[in-house]
Amino acid sequence: AAPLFGMLPEMESGQRVIVASNGVFVQVKRDWLACVERVGGTDAALPLPYGTITPSVWFTFGTIPIALLDAFIAAGRAGLPNEIAGGLIYSAQRAALRLAIYEPLHSTAHGIEYRMPPLDRDESIAVDLHTHGRLPAFWSGTDDMDDRSVKVAGVFGNLDREQPSAAFRLVLNGMYRPLAHPWQAAAAQPVESNESW
Repeated sequence: AAPLFGMLPEMESGQRVIVASNGVFVQVKRDWLACVERVGGTDAALPLPYGTITPSVWFTFGTIPIALLDAFIAAGRAGLPNEIAGGLIYSAQRAALRLAIYEPLHSTAHGIEYRMPPLDRDESIAVDLHTHGRLPAFWSGTDDMDDRSVKVAGVFGNLDREQPSAAFRLVLNGMYRPLAHPWQAAAAQPVESNESW
């Protein structure tokens, strides 16, 4: 329950459901993520003796370096017409992201099966990436079935063009929160601040 007075107790890594006077929320904590997302409402006529909660998302790594996304896009273009997959892996010890391109087991212009890379004990997949080759970036039914963990998911399409299309979302165990992709974020900021996302 969200306390009416005072702060919500801190949480270690994990997940919990919070009932507040303004709705039901899920809180997720990972080495790389602190997130509170509203999942449902409560009857406004029922005066609950709880405090309010404000949704929030905070990434430990700050912003995604554009250089990592550029490197992934370059690998995607080299793999045309087939799809590729990869991820930005977060190291809690180094407090940094690194790019890994996943080993394809079977790849076509319409799908990919791949082998995940081994991770060090302090590492986790923070951003899951794949391409759609020459097709636009969108969330397919297969993507929705695959996105059941906690991560940021990103897809790049139209890799045969100078500027590819992109879509990003925060995945919370089957719930999705749209995120601005790098070009959307860059358009809303001064040009000199586009080195990270």
